[in-house]
Amino acid sequence: MISALEIRRKLLHTATAFIPLLYHFFPDIGPLTGRQWVLILFVIFGGLYVFADYFRRRSPFIRKVFLWFASPFIRDIEEDKMTAASVIAFSFFTVLLLFPARIAVPACLLLSFGDAASGIIGRSFGRHPWFKHYTVEGSLAFIAVGLLLFLAFPYIPFWKAALTVVLCALFEGLLSHLNDNLVIPFSAAALLLMLEV
Repeated sequence: MISALEIRRKLLHTATAFIPLLYHFFPDIGPLTGRQWVLILFVIFGGLYVFADYFRRRSPFIRKVFLWFASPFIRDIEEDKMTAASVIAFSFFTVLLLFPARIAVPACLLLSFGDAASGIIGRSFGRHPWFKHYTVEGSLAFIAVGLLLFLAFPYIPFWKAALTVVLCALFEGLLSHLNDNLVIPFSAAALLLMLEV
């Protein structure tokens, strides 16, 4: 069964959808577009988090403040390395910066919702491993949630959405030596770009 810590982490994972949604809907204000405003705010607030995450191993004060805020979501293995939240911040910022919004937004949302669904279902109900600790049940949850998510983007033909989601589910497992918070959004964005979405 999934632990309370993992449930909190997956809920936080889902909450990261706020970033690409804000990027998609934020209005233009003054001389800057809404997307430019979001990237600027992301650099400021996301940068502060990543800065604190990195320097907490060098400053007892920063460590104390950081852990007061983030300790309910940190796994033991993240005590001495960058947290998943920092990796997500980096991947989201890079994908939103490098790819057109029509590609970047669904690619980031696939990580927010698909990965959370696969983690919860896989850890709770996964009985059939297909690669290392990845289960058929978890990967099917990723695919199902991903397909439902892509329905919100009608300009993406269903077959392109299905191909992207299925390949990302495979990449998440087969490239498990890499961080899935990088693999999923970058793979989804690259695939959608190659498919000329």
